[in-house]
Amino acid sequence: MSQINVLVAVDGAKLAQQVADGSLHAGSAGSPTLLGSYGTSDVYISMIAQHSVAVNDQGQSELTIKAQSGDIISWFMTTFGNNTDHSATIYNASFNPSNGIQAYGSTIQEENNYLPPADNTSPSSVTRFTNTFSSYSAKLTKVNQHIQYYMSFVLVDNSNGHIIGYFAWDPFINVN
Repeated sequence: MSQINVLVAVDGAKLAQQVADGSLHAGSAGSPTLLGSYGTSDVYISMIAQHSVAVNDQGQSELTIKAQSGDIISWFMTTFGNNTDHSATIYNASFNPSNGIQAYGSTIQEENNYLPPADNTSPSSVTRFTNTFSSYSAKLTKVNQHIQYYMSFVLVDNSNGHIIGYFAWDPFINVN
């Protein structure tokens, strides 16, 4: 059993701009706007994982990963702006076929981390801070499957706390 982490980066500024100008629908929690697939969703989403599990080119919205039964996959989302102007959080996922994966759902976690000083004059001196992040996790339970999944996320404007929109896209998992 392995832990596979997938980092998902979202172009929050582009999504916010396109919702504001009306070229993209904001969606709803129950019916998020599908960002398309492959080249269409690549302009909004970029995913990377450990090199040993990535099947196709990383940095695209359609990252295919290979995994084994018993592996746990966790998706962590941020924006290209590092969640400063906008925050993006995965709130739901669905899997097809669903009988080969057990979704644990979304979790919020806090961990103590350490950073060197901003001016990097003394990298041996670090400052403790609390890092809060969210993830969506699932456990693979069946072998020899090709699972398509839909990840739904909410995008929030950090200047006022208003929801910009709800969005989704659909990558794949190959279970060996």
